[in-house]
Amino acid sequence: MRYLILTAAAATTLAACGRDEADKAPTPVAGAASQAPADAPGAPSPTPVAAVPEMREFREWRAACDNGNACVAWSGSDSGWLRIAIDAGPDAVPTVTAGSWAFGDVDKAPETLKLKIDGRDYALRGGGRETEAQRARTVIAALPASRFLALASGAQTADLPSSGISAALLWIDERQGRLNTPTALIRRGDRPASAVPAPPPLPQATPAPAISQRGFEGAANPLEDDARGLKLPANIEGLQAVKDCRAEGNDTLNQAILGARLDGQTVLWGVPCGSGAYNATYVLYLSRPDGSNVRPAPLPERTPRKEGDIGGQGPWLVNPVYDAERRTLTVFPRGRGLGDCGTITTWTWTTGGFALSEERSMGDCWGMTPDVWPTLWRTRG
Repeated sequence: MRYLILTAAAATTLAACGRDEADKAPTPVAGAASQAPADAPGAPSPTPVAAVPEMREFREWRAACDNGNACVAWSGSDSGWLRIAIDAGPDAVPTVTAGSWAFGDVDKAPETLKLKIDGRDYALRGGGRETEAQRARTVIAALPASRFLALASGAQTADLPSSGISAALLWIDERQGRLNTPTALIRRGDRPASAVPAPPPLPQATPAPAISQRGFEGAANPLEDDARGLKLPANIEGLQAVKDCRAEGNDTLNQAILGARLDGQTVLWGVPCGSGAYNATYVLYLSRPDGSNVRPAPLPERTPRKEGDIGGQGPWLVNPVYDAERRTLTVFPRGRGLGDCGTITTWTWTTGGFALSEERSMGDCWGMTPDVWPTLWRTRG
């Protein structure tokens, strides 16, 4: 059986949980810092160019930017985390969010949560006269020279790393073409905001028309839904690769078949082929409704999965779920059972087949919920 068993060390490293291992040192981003400044305020933004997703490591801080050049910098520890995010474009406004294990629920930090920077308290949420944008700018301005960071709620504190934050923010400024403009995170200057490139266009993934799932009730999320006695087509059961993986499974796992009707001529099948702890591996096939024309499900990837990835390699996919309302297939190999680290990849079923529509990844198991993980790939539609 193909098992996915993680050691404690592997579950808390960027390489083990995320799809992209962060580089140790920054490199210039072509077309960002080298943008020619606008001649005068109000000049149009430079023509946006396609962005290549990238993830970096700067000592104890990480940074990532996606294909739409939306960027995130973050750091933390087992007791808490701090995140700074900003979209691409001259009008983007940064946000600062944080959370802590030490103060109760991981995804529901108390409203009294504050950031302590060298002994001074900074509010992270409402209250006072500052707007959210002003509050974020105030916090970000104090971070580069900081020597001591901590989250605080009442008498409780959780220390945070500060080493590398300046380099992480500078890399984002350079990547987004913000250097020496009023919109920069760290190196602000007199270049007009109009010199900042507009966000690059995102690819489109338009869902195919919805179709009835009659006969496949309870099979879209086979690891969570009640078994409905779904049977694999004989043409799939007869494949040697399927026989091999089914022979090594147990009765409970073998019954957790994924099935979904994609359109009038296409059915998606997921064959469970192994499990370990909180992850189960599947191999996905397509067929006609009568079980003929069996072929592997083509799922384009941003980067090929390789041996050692938490999500496996080759045809193996982890914890697949099909959403018939959105026509999306999502896999989520978890770095640990809490689901606070790993990689979430989503494909949309279109009239032309599956299209990669989103990928977000978090390699640090610090209690960050998936909604605050950095995206590496996004689409429209």
